[in-house]
Amino acid sequence: MSSKYPRSVRRCLPLWALTLEAALILLFYFFTHYDASLEDQKGLVASYQVGQDLTVMAAIGLGFLTSSFRRHSWSSVAFNLFMLALGVQWAILLDGFLSQFPSGKVVITLFSIRLATMSALSVLISVDAVLGKVNLAQLVVMVLVEVTALGNLRMVISNIFNTDYHMNMMHIYVFAAYFGLSVAWCLPKPLPEGTEDKDQTATIPSLSAMLGALFLWMFWPSFNSALLRSPIERKNAVFNTYYAVAVSVVTAISGSSLAHPQGKISKT
Repeated sequence: MSSKYPRSVRRCLPLWALTLEAALILLFYFFTHYDASLEDQKGLVASYQVGQDLTVMAAIGLGFLTSSFRRHSWSSVAFNLFMLALGVQWAILLDGFLSQFPSGKVVITLFSIRLATMSALSVLISVDAVLGKVNLAQLVVMVLVEVTALGNLRMVISNIFNTDYHMNMMHIYVFAAYFGLSVAWCLPKPLPEGTEDKDQTATIPSLSAMLGALFLWMFWPSFNSALLRSPIERKNAVFNTYYAVAVSVVTAISGSSLAHPQGKISKT
């Protein structure tokens, strides 16, 4: 669907995003470096596989999950990828500045990339409440503000309750949900003409949304075990999550069939 913004505005939005990206590149160049330790190289393959699972969840799972909107449909996949790419970059810098910068440059490891991907996931969850009602510049601001708020919140929780990265990330769903509702509440009323029906679903895009749900189902054990360092803890997290999502699927499908007048399974 073509943009309804004036041509001058359409030109400014990409320029704003490109300017921000140039600033991020400079920050990475002057304030970061890669971890060259042998210990990090030994677990490279296994660590990268977990990070790849998280990326699939974010780019495909949540991307296609939001493609059921009637007037937004496939554009949501592109916006989802845009926010993921921007959010990961900013999350890596933010986490490094909060935890490592006093001792020198920010060290980028595969663990920090996994942590940044999970931080960016919060934006992809909360944006469902406003997708189709905001422009590119507003999405950029939302990514920067939410990732910053989440990073500082995790730092506060870690200092007060002495929790690790894994425990800090387990509240990401609640944080993302309330942040998305807060942004939706702050949007001007009434909304611009043509946005009121963008959150309605269509049949064909709903099939792709089901595909996104399948990817989330397959890779959710990797999400819950991505930040655990102990092999025993990772194994327990994978097993427990797998059984939990399996039970959830059976319960949801059975409940949907019971609630439908004709005994069918409803995806909405």
